[in-house]
Amino acid sequence: MDTALFGSTSPPSPLPRHWRGRGDGPRHNSRFRFCNQIVKRNLAPLPPGGGDGGGVDKTRGTKKRRTLRASVVHLLLLLLLSGNLSAQTSEGRNFWFGFMEHFDVGKNTMVVMISSKYNTSGVVRMPLYNWETNFTVSANDVTIIKLPAYAENTGSEQTAPRGIQVQSVLPVSVYIHQYHSMRSEASMVLPVESLGNEYYALSYQGYGNGNATYPSEFLLVGIQDETEITIRLSDQTLGGKPAGTTFSIILNAGETYQVQGRFATDDLSGTYITGDKNFNLLAGCRWIPMPAGCDYRDNLLEQMLPVSTWGKQFVTAPHAYMPYDIFRVMASENGTQVTVKGSSTKQFSLNAGQFYEYNTGESTFISANKPIAVAQYIIGSACAGHGVGDPAMVVLNSVEQIRDTVTLYNSSLENIVENYINVILKTQDIDVTTFDGQPIADLVGVIPVIGNPDFAFARLTVQPGAHTIISGGCGVTATAYGYGDLESYAYGGGASFKPINATSLIPEGGCLNDTIVFKTEFKAPRHEVLWDFGDGTTSTDPNFAHVYTALGSYTVKLYLTDNCLNIKDTVSRNILITLRQAATVTGDKEACVGGAIALGAEDLPGARYEWTGPNNFFSPEQYPLLTNIQTGATGQYQVIGIISGCATWPAFAEVTVHPLPQPELGADTLACSKDNYPLVVLNPGSFAHYQWQNNTTSPSFNVVREGIYWVQVADIYGCVGADTVFVEDRCPTRYYIPNVFSPNDDGVNDYFSVHSADMETLTLSVYDRWGNLLFRSESVDARWDGRFHDKPVSPGVYIWMAQISGYREDGTAFETTESGSVTVLR
Repeated sequence: MDTALFGSTSPPSPLPRHWRGRGDGPRHNSRFRFCNQIVKRNLAPLPPGGGDGGGVDKTRGTKKRRTLRASVVHLLLLLLLSGNLSAQTSEGRNFWFGFMEHFDVGKNTMVVMISSKYNTSGVVRMPLYNWETNFTVSANDVTIIKLPAYAENTGSEQTAPRGIQVQSVLPVSVYIHQYHSMRSEASMVLPVESLGNEYYALSYQGYGNGNATYPSEFLLVGIQDETEITIRLSDQTLGGKPAGTTFSIILNAGETYQVQGRFATDDLSGTYITGDKNFNLLAGCRWIPMPAGCDYRDNLLEQMLPVSTWGKQFVTAPHAYMPYDIFRVMASENGTQVTVKGSSTKQFSLNAGQFYEYNTGESTFISANKPIAVAQYIIGSACAGHGVGDPAMVVLNSVEQIRDTVTLYNSSLENIVENYINVILKTQDIDVTTFDGQPIADLVGVIPVIGNPDFAFARLTVQPGAHTIISGGCGVTATAYGYGDLESYAYGGGASFKPINATSLIPEGGCLNDTIVFKTEFKAPRHEVLWDFGDGTTSTDPNFAHVYTALGSYTVKLYLTDNCLNIKDTVSRNILITLRQAATVTGDKEACVGGAIALGAEDLPGARYEWTGPNNFFSPEQYPLLTNIQTGATGQYQVIGIISGCATWPAFAEVTVHPLPQPELGADTLACSKDNYPLVVLNPGSFAHYQWQNNTTSPSFNVVREGIYWVQVADIYGCVGADTVFVEDRCPTRYYIPNVFSPNDDGVNDYFSVHSADMETLTLSVYDRWGNLLFRSESVDARWDGRFHDKPVSPGVYIWMAQISGYREDGTAFETTESGSVTVLR
């Protein structure tokens, strides 16, 4: 029994929406009856491994219970590409990605794993957090970088600065891993050149545990500034948007946007996402069982493939020791007819964004009349009956994307105790395919695919380490995976990720007597190419430069033959050959740092535009706006218009960005009003215009009292700068202490005191010759009248002590203690 699931509310009539078998009631039981039937039918007569059997080494790894620790990340470095694998587009020099919300929010570990065929170096950064770290990686080795805790995206429908970038000098492969306490998942990451601007999310429904919900989720990552992304939801979101809602967001490079389902039953698979520029998409779930109702759960995290890389033919092979795997097939276009061939054949129709879910434990061949995506899910060990393993997800590569050489990496560090590789190849290529330098047929049985004997698969039990598969024929694709105590991993390998569903492989046109390059990625001997340029000229070269010598419209046809898949296809397009025109700009521009400049090109009917300039500036806008500009934006900007593929003569605009004037009022200062008038004269420098805090406009300002003063100046370009200074009226402390006084009430020298100016504090004490305290005061105005207990003291010598604080000539504070004697005269 299959389960049909859809990402749309309007499925084709053969597959009604209410077939959504969520594992409740009778549907739950029927699903498990079906699983048991698969086990009974397929496993009993066959070698271990489920499905078609015969492809697994019978020597199993020893099961060990271990605690998940950080070094488990090594087990996920699966796609180290060999030195002779050119143009493998999972390699690159620039990557953008992010991490979704994990079960253990704030506690999980997030790492990026970087491998290369070369000795190289680079940087991992979160630019919007101003965090980065440099790395080096040796050839055929791996470097692991731990990300800060704030790399984890949380919540739903909020823009966040959590995009992560990897840049390297030479090509690298990048993988990510997110884990904590036996809940982990990992994914390959595509480089920016392999990303696209059209995706469908493919994940799974969420899971509810008591009052907690662990939702389906996906994550958008901006790779270019001002990217407008439109999202059409397949189910309701945590933010309250209902299924079917279409909305748009703007992401800059390094920004992320996570969307989560609202309830445990919500499934964001089938959400359609497009942008006016390329971006990245990852999808999965916080924590789910596989299938529903099965014990042991895990998070899912998977790189989504752009629709332009989807294929029409897939071969599936069962995972080792699994009684069955779960599959989802998703369509990108309406009217998609899908056939799944195994020991029996199932056919179904899908519209764009809809998916069909089913279980099988045998190899199959999947074909469709339009591009599809296929995901394969490993079930939890509680339902597998194998004792080790956990849910995992891998998006499969179509056989149209197979390559001649693939290198994968397996590891048994920490709690991974069994490692496997499934290899898909053409049956005719068995004798010319090697695994680690040995004929693959000498190592394990290679089994024809039940649904299409033109293909075969081999399932190898492998030791930890790197493994290389080389095809002398059409090519291979492979999946590396492993099981551990409540743990598993799976990666797809051996894919080109080239756009095989691009709407056009033919240029839109060109200029008269100009060279036009016609180029494809399809090369001999696998592919045969025939160009018909519409002017009587043909070519069988995949890449051909052609010149049209007459104006007009031409119908260009490209005939493609795939000799490995026995597929023929034809692409045609009407192109226009025109005269080259001239572009015109609106003029040179000047601005100040932090300001804006609006560039502009005069209208040319039917033209699109490309601007280039300093600091790798590029814009496809006719009137690009440069904001918050800096002096580095100074220079020459070029624009061309492109009309039916014919580029105009370039036009140029000079942009000058003036630095802001820098008035200098100096550091905060001190002055004594008793000694200076005015206190200070402020001179900010020579400028065209001045405006002081009191709106006066003179070049200088006389400060007569303490306070904060500021000036705003402008230069001859109108650029404005400002400065502020605090002027404090502070005079130095001065004091004098006499040594005699006569307290006889004659009005002359009747008191003993510290005569001072600008003293901050004073503690004055007077003692008799035996040390008895006669007088104490903590007032700066303290004075002794020569009395003790209101009675005059006897004439004679007395001892005083004064604790004084104040300021020196340079404005610094001081504290001092003075002492001496004073004579009382009567």
